[in-house]
Amino acid sequence: MDEHIDDLEEPRRLPKWVIRGMAVIMVLFMISLIFFGWPIGDILIGQLESTGIEGNVIEVEGIRIELSDSAASDLKASYFTDLRTEFSACLKGKVKGNVYSVDSLYIPKMYEQTFNHVRFESCSKDTIVMLHSHPYKSCVASETDLNTLASTKLVNSEVIMVIMCEPERVSVYR
Repeated sequence: MDEHIDDLEEPRRLPKWVIRGMAVIMVLFMISLIFFGWPIGDILIGQLESTGIEGNVIEVEGIRIELSDSAASDLKASYFTDLRTEFSACLKGKVKGNVYSVDSLYIPKMYEQTFNHVRFESCSKDTIVMLHSHPYKSCVASETDLNTLASTKLVNSEVIMVIMCEPERVSVYR
């Protein structure tokens, strides 16, 4: 019986340097997914690019958006109506320099609403802020968003776009 034990070979193991090298590659792969992959990459970039709403006021890069109490209340109500889909709102009021005083808003006709997309009727020419929501914590405007803003500016040069990704967090685009 002892003869058979001597004949058994130990299973071959990979050298430690190979295992460590594979571990480093896996860690680098995971880091790249976290920082550059969806949705984590968008969330991190969105958090860096966005700003909070404090006391019904949004201030970012020399722009100040002041929401009336009723406009702020209506906006939050629209946000919480259906968190599973994006929505759009057209904010109206007055612009004086870089101060946008919003006193009302309306929800345009929605043609299509999904978790990460909304297609809606254009806002009226007197809209000063085009706003739409994005998935939670994803505050970065898409190429489509920026193209929509650019085409709207041809009609109203003062209009700005706001992306709402949390009840109290937005990104602002000129």
